[in-house]
Amino acid sequence: MSESEVISVSKQLLRKQVASYKRSFSEKQLSDFSQETISMLIQSEFFRKARCILAYCSMPDEVDTRWLLKTQGDSKQFLLPVVTGKDLTLKAYTSDEKMICSTYGIWEPEGDRFTAYRDIDLVIVPGVAFDRKLHRLGRGKGFYDRLLPDISAPKAGICFNFQMFNEVPFGEDDYKMDILFTQSEMIMK
Repeated sequence: MSESEVISVSKQLLRKQVASYKRSFSEKQLSDFSQETISMLIQSEFFRKARCILAYCSMPDEVDTRWLLKTQGDSKQFLLPVVTGKDLTLKAYTSDEKMICSTYGIWEPEGDRFTAYRDIDLVIVPGVAFDRKLHRLGRGKGFYDRLLPDISAPKAGICFNFQMFNEVPFGEDDYKMDILFTQSEMIMK
């Protein structure tokens, strides 16, 4: 087996392991964990200084960002990714009423495409798993790995404590975070 095949198999196994961990927690526990993680993020200087933030509209098994969007939307400009073929495009988040459900079951904003990537001050990135070297394991489609190199702003991964591992399989096309927030800590380069 080639090195890339070993990495691919390792990634699939880790995704299954994390999914199993998530099923062991109640919806209430995951909600509490999300609040703790988002609180760690909001308290950071990275977040406080940022005016334009690329976030994401969370799926049910991710750190829930809805509270962040609703409570911080008046003081920050939030952008959200929209799946367009094999890539992500960005659109401004204005309110929950101006969102549509995509084919992936992800809520996405309607409106004009945002292309001024240089205006983004912070990127909040979901992930399946992370490690202390700031490696990220995504869902396997490569959406963020293709988008993030085009944005110069700091990339902040957010996750639950149980999504942290000693080592995450990492290939040459995978994109590393600049900072990571969990329920209990902030990890930086």
